[in-house]
Amino acid sequence: MSTYDPEQTGNYYPLGDSHPEMVQLIDSDRYFTRSMGGLLPEQPDRVLARVHDVVDIACGPGGWVLSMAEAFPDMQVTGLDISQGMIDYARVLARTSQLENVHFQVGNAIDPLPWPDASFDLVNARQIEGAIPTASWSPLLIEMARITKPGGIIRLTGNEWGITNSPAYETFMEQTLQGLQKFGLNHAPDTRSFGITTMLSRYLRDVGCVNVQERLSFLDFSAGAPQHQDGYSLNMIAAELSEAFRLAAGITTQAAYNELKRRLSLEMAEDSFRGIIYTMTAWGQKPDLQ
Repeated sequence: MSTYDPEQTGNYYPLGDSHPEMVQLIDSDRYFTRSMGGLLPEQPDRVLARVHDVVDIACGPGGWVLSMAEAFPDMQVTGLDISQGMIDYARVLARTSQLENVHFQVGNAIDPLPWPDASFDLVNARQIEGAIPTASWSPLLIEMARITKPGGIIRLTGNEWGITNSPAYETFMEQTLQGLQKFGLNHAPDTRSFGITTMLSRYLRDVGCVNVQERLSFLDFSAGAPQHQDGYSLNMIAAELSEAFRLAAGITTQAAYNELKRRLSLEMAEDSFRGIIYTMTAWGQKPDLQ
């Protein structure tokens, strides 16, 4: 079993860095893009017409980047991630899809970003709340603003992960929040929520963005809902991959967690199961020089 030790690796991602996680992240990108209504559903055509250079920060195996490059062949789309394995996998997918307008680079999002000032029309960060330490968000947003062109867009998306009627799922999420709090990854003052959805627009305003707006969507993974199987698969794989994170945080034991995973699998498969994940997208414009 892999270990979770961000002090050694600098990689805070609770689900680890493995081939199963690469596949899980690609699937997760697809599920959330569907529930959000598309890749950039909040951006009107007149705005997209001015977007030529795009970057996705902490892109993982590049699911959103690859989809953007395919959907917008006239755009140049770049992805940055700390994991060499994730970037190698993304590059293979790009070659397989014969996408020539996509680029990937290894880099840590909590370090200065490796591009000159005013490099991109759209700077995106999507569902990175479990991977970037809370204390690093303000410096990261300063860097994102630096590499955004005047008049360009900074776009942030985060989730409030799951409100359900499953006792096992609620315990699962309580443990997740306890672990995030222990490792400095939670945005709420306690362990009742992730807290990220309330903070996105604040982060944008703090770096001087104007015309800040928000759009709420949700993924219904209740039994009988179109995305029930998506949500079931997403959560069961996450339960397996986050085991090392939970044990490292000292919030459970191996035996107790094995039993929790068993109950989670059963309860999420019941016809009575209800669950929703809320997603907030916030975006703002870097002031134009004029």
